[in-house]
Amino acid sequence: MIIKRWAIISGLVVTGIIIFFFLMKTTGWNNPILFPATNVVRESLAPVQKVIINTKKGVDDILSYFNNNKRLLNENEELKKKLTMLEEKSYALLDLEMENKRLYDLLEYKKEKSNNYEFALAKIIGRDPGNWYKTITINRGSSEGIKKDMAVVTHNGLVGLVINTTANTSEVLLIIDTESAVGARILENRVTPGIAVGTGKSDYLQMIHLPHDAPLEIGQTIVSSGLGELYPEGIRIGNVAEVTLEPNGLIKTALLEPLVDFSRLEEVFVILQTKKNETELPSTSEGNSAEEQEEELLL
Repeated sequence: MIIKRWAIISGLVVTGIIIFFFLMKTTGWNNPILFPATNVVRESLAPVQKVIINTKKGVDDILSYFNNNKRLLNENEELKKKLTMLEEKSYALLDLEMENKRLYDLLEYKKEKSNNYEFALAKIIGRDPGNWYKTITINRGSSEGIKKDMAVVTHNGLVGLVINTTANTSEVLLIIDTESAVGARILENRVTPGIAVGTGKSDYLQMIHLPHDAPLEIGQTIVSSGLGELYPEGIRIGNVAEVTLEPNGLIKTALLEPLVDFSRLEEVFVILQTKKNETELPSTSEGNSAEEQEEELLL
């Protein structure tokens, strides 16, 4: 009974295989018997097949887009990192170049004024964040010979006065502060007409106590007069930007633009000792000495 059942099953399997191969042969593309029917079936399935192919292509394109986009994003991030590194190097080189220029100018000034002053180079390490006083803190103090009331300068001009010291730091009151007062004169004619004080509203100074007939003109250079003995004589302060005659007609005031850019100060000189005052007198008589020219102006 079992053998008979297996024989029937084996026969059916063989028959099925024969039928399968027959159908494969008879449904071929060039079969003349079933070609029309096959053609109809294939024509009817063509749109479906086209949709499937297009869908697959669309999916492949989307996957390719995301893969390419991810690659481009990664490349973009790498380029950004490289650009940031290059910018940082560029800024560092620019900063180094500017520092070298400042130090070179200071060194040249120190050489030029070696017969006039003994200097101590200091770096600015702090600024007063408030609005009451305009001060800076430098990294030199009493342990290095810095004392109260010593003048502070740069190669461009007068900066201020030491007002407090510790062992390793000093506080400097800038000349643009309202509490600052510098005896001043006109460089071009050595007339000593007034005092330069801070305005408190900007980085400009104001020259006050000027006689109404003071020979003051826009563009002239104002230097320290040496009066008061706090600031050495002849240090440049600023240029005259504006001259105003007071309503009473008796006195003048002048607005001065400092020669020092206080917003960009980084290094300064403290004058430890004045050996000889500067004699910044412009030439008015060819062949005459500075002393003779000064005598001529005083006559």
